[in-house]
Amino acid sequence: MEQTAEEPERRYVDGRWLCLCSENNTFMEYLNEEWKSIEESQVEGLKEKWDSAKSSSSAAVASSSAASAQSRCVVDGVQMVWNQTSEQWLPEVDVNEDFLAQYHANYGVSYDYDSMPKPEPASKPVQEKDKEPPLTKEEKKAKKREMEKQAAGWVDIGEDKNTNVYVSGLPSTINEEGFIQLMTKCGVIMNDPRTNKPKIKLYRTENGDPKGDGTCCYVKMESVDLSLQILDGWDLDGHKVHVERAQFQLKGEFDPKKKKRKLTNAQRKKFFETQQKQFEWKPEKPRNYRPVCECTVVLKNMFTLTEIDENAARIIDLKQEVEELCARFGSVKKVVVYDTSPDGVITVAFESVEHSDSAVKMLNGRTVGDHQITATLWDGKTKFKRQETKEERERRERAWDEFLANEQQDAENEKEVTKDSEHL
Repeated sequence: MEQTAEEPERRYVDGRWLCLCSENNTFMEYLNEEWKSIEESQVEGLKEKWDSAKSSSSAAVASSSAASAQSRCVVDGVQMVWNQTSEQWLPEVDVNEDFLAQYHANYGVSYDYDSMPKPEPASKPVQEKDKEPPLTKEEKKAKKREMEKQAAGWVDIGEDKNTNVYVSGLPSTINEEGFIQLMTKCGVIMNDPRTNKPKIKLYRTENGDPKGDGTCCYVKMESVDLSLQILDGWDLDGHKVHVERAQFQLKGEFDPKKKKRKLTNAQRKKFFETQQKQFEWKPEKPRNYRPVCECTVVLKNMFTLTEIDENAARIIDLKQEVEELCARFGSVKKVVVYDTSPDGVITVAFESVEHSDSAVKMLNGRTVGDHQITATLWDGKTKFKRQETKEERERRERAWDEFLANEQQDAENEKEVTKDSEHL
């Protein structure tokens, strides 16, 4: 269709529809379904784009209007438009009160707000009870004494928590080690948190001889049941052992002075952690395993106390001599001279058991000076440091004073000899 003379020419330039009015030679833009004049400041450069743009007739605008009409429809009196992004029909009206009223009338749900339950009024805060006046020092002390008086006495332990057993029929020759060896057949014995020793007791006579009975405290209740089944009737050195649950009774009046002091929180925590470690799984040690204590060699009869008293510097000389001697067998970590030991003990710590084995093999029975020494591996338990008596300390101090006096006398004699040589 050709364009008429009355209708101005329209062209699509930079995404917008423009037209050129032939009367005043001005550009107009199609905005919001009406033609509006373009400001002169925006006309510059628009002429070239107008000439390069393709010419369009009113048919193009009509086709655009027809396409726009296909994307609109009326549903229940509401103008709807097709949304390409969400692919659904949306109302093409302003969302106001009239629109909402019409929408809820057709699709919505009406609510009767008057019939809905109203929120309950906030409850009044409960008035606090009248606070009691603070106690005085005398009242606090009286209250504390009353609580201590009520707490005084023995506390009965239920059978479900009592892990103590009473054992009778034991031989009169039994000792604590043998009793522990017998009771550990059925479980782990609890340690005393204060002494860290097993909680067992053998009853003895006034002379110290075992009566043949005792008590044992296990960690687990299962150990109690197991001991009643296994150890009750056990034959121990020709004696029939009898095991039963322990029952404690108070003899005489309660004496609070004999009551043990309570453990602190830190002591209680450490005790439970140590007790729990006894039940942890530990891998088996290899067959060739040897304890660290066997890296230390114990040399005996290396000196006498008389030698140390006569010459205190002998301690330093012995340490150097032993360190040089043992360096032949391996790396030496530490040498300790126990100068108060009557056995003349010196310990040598090596880095490995191979070195300590070589030292024992070569030094045991060897004669060093006037002494025939013995060399053995340390068992990890024996203590060689001995507290000297008052007489020994006085003798050592007297010997040390004599040693210093002799040293001073030697120094003076040396000075006199030097002066005499200078005069000559």
